[in-house]
Amino acid sequence: MTEFFPIFQKIKDEIDKANKVIVITHQNPDGDALGSLLGMHHYLRLVKTDHTLFCLTETPDYLKFLPDTEHISNDENHLMKNEHDLIIILDSGDLQYAGVDKHFRKIKGLPVVINIDHHPTNQYYGHINLVHPQASSTSEIIFHFLDYFRLPITKEVATSLLTGILTDTGSFSNLATTPSSMEVSSKLLTSGARVREIITNTFRNKSLSQLQLWGRALSRLKHNKKTGIVTTVLTQQDFDELGIDDESGEGFANFLNNVEQARAIIVLREKLDGTIKGSLRTTQPDVDVSKIAEFFGGGGHKKAAGFTIKGQLKETPQGWQVVKK
Repeated sequence: MTEFFPIFQKIKDEIDKANKVIVITHQNPDGDALGSLLGMHHYLRLVKTDHTLFCLTETPDYLKFLPDTEHISNDENHLMKNEHDLIIILDSGDLQYAGVDKHFRKIKGLPVVINIDHHPTNQYYGHINLVHPQASSTSEIIFHFLDYFRLPITKEVATSLLTGILTDTGSFSNLATTPSSMEVSSKLLTSGARVREIITNTFRNKSLSQLQLWGRALSRLKHNKKTGIVTTVLTQQDFDELGIDDESGEGFANFLNNVEQARAIIVLREKLDGTIKGSLRTTQPDVDVSKIAEFFGGGGHKKAAGFTIKGQLKETPQGWQVVKK
């Protein structure tokens, strides 16, 4: 991380100059989105900088155990007010993924934007870009930022940052797992991170309805023997009939990544807003699913990526298709 130390200092200098900061993480937040957000929240409190925490969509129930999530605002008015003179965006490859692109286009004289992320497909949209694709997670980057300035890490922030690392590495089971991520995790455990609480809430939290939802997706699995790609779909009707919310589909693509015959996994899921979310996974060393995601306007990592397109899913004699509404 030594090559990023000058950028750490630039970020500190901008924060020191700011009167009020808005810290933004991506919509439909996962463990790393919130872990890194709460890690930066910890830093700003330590240096006594007034700030707003923002995410376009609400915190999923399974992550509400994280300390201080109640301080995260979903009020879009924060984006349009001229009350912030510094913007920090976390874990977002581009402004659209963060959910703020349309808002920012309307702002005259946009303040300094700091972009902190670990996705290889990051668009370097900030005035200051701290992008480290070799990091397991943005939470890992935030740990190094705090550690560089020798700031204390409480049990609460250690729990938040370890949540980000564990969820992005699949509990140290995927290719995002590195010696650095293991070393950082060890330090967070030493600082008091509540690992059992993290595992219980993020990995051992499947309801009966959620398993029934996954059962529907499993019944629709298709394996293209020519390409080796395994696909399936989840419709909005599935969620409605089972009486569960959108977050119940989270984690299914990671689960399918265990299919031995698959060179890649694609899960298409209808959303309430008239879009379809595509989740892509692979364990194959010669497959880069981020290239597929980029083709559809998305991005991510070589082994885990995603995209969002407009449309709905329709079952036809030829199989499931994406059609325009």
